[in-house]
Amino acid sequence: METKTDHKAKREALKILSRQVKPLVKAEQFDTVNEAVIELFYRNDENQEFNTLYEWNQKGYKVKRGSKAFAVWGSPRKLKATDPAPEEEEGKEDFYPLCYLFSDAQVERRAA
Repeated sequence: METKTDHKAKREALKILSRQVKPLVKAEQFDTVNEAVIELFYRNDENQEFNTLYEWNQKGYKVKRGSKAFAVWGSPRKLKATDPAPEEEEGKEDFYPLCYLFSDAQVERRAA
């Protein structure tokens, strides 16, 4: 089970990767920050296709026990007036949660 510290560390690591690829997105070499992060940092000979746990389940696969997810940005969520703004997002109207993906190297076909 992921701890709050693990989640925060993954968020900080993704921020660093995002800053590195932002110029490439602005130069229109990639459509989104997520696309650039996946292509430049996550995709390799072993990891080719990335999906959420739900998407792999829909395709008839299960994630192998002990697999560590790849973090990307989720869809932005509007902060409500009652929501406490995260420290690093102070003053922003949107909050970008983390979304976790697994690669094709981390899944196996479900038994029929």
